[in-house]
Amino acid sequence: MPTWISQAIRIAQSAVHWKLYSAARHLYKRKRQGHLSHDATLEDYERIILTVLNDGAAQVYLYWYNRTPYMVVVATVQNRLWLVMFNLEGVLETAFVIDVPDYLKQPGFEKFGSLSEVEYDKL
Repeated sequence: MPTWISQAIRIAQSAVHWKLYSAARHLYKRKRQGHLSHDATLEDYERIILTVLNDGAAQVYLYWYNRTPYMVVVATVQNRLWLVMFNLEGVLETAFVIDVPDYLKQPGFEKFGSLSEVEYDKL
């Protein structure tokens, strides 16, 4: 396991790092798409994100887009499959409910295993 993968995960696990001015936009979009309740707060959304990022059973993927790698962590929270994507500096790209069963089978996704396996590999 390359150390840059485990480093990116550790940074993302420490706190949700948003791109400048993007938090409110992401929260609004998740509410509009029914991924979050209409009265959900940014704190609620971030709690889900951090739950995914700290779930040992979560699945870890590397996703390539335009030759740029992104980390993807996927876990079930509140009976819904959530995807959290962040760059190698730990900055959040997106977090949403996967509505399409084969979403992670698309080209570009490379599965690494569970978060606990990935964390074990860094020891």
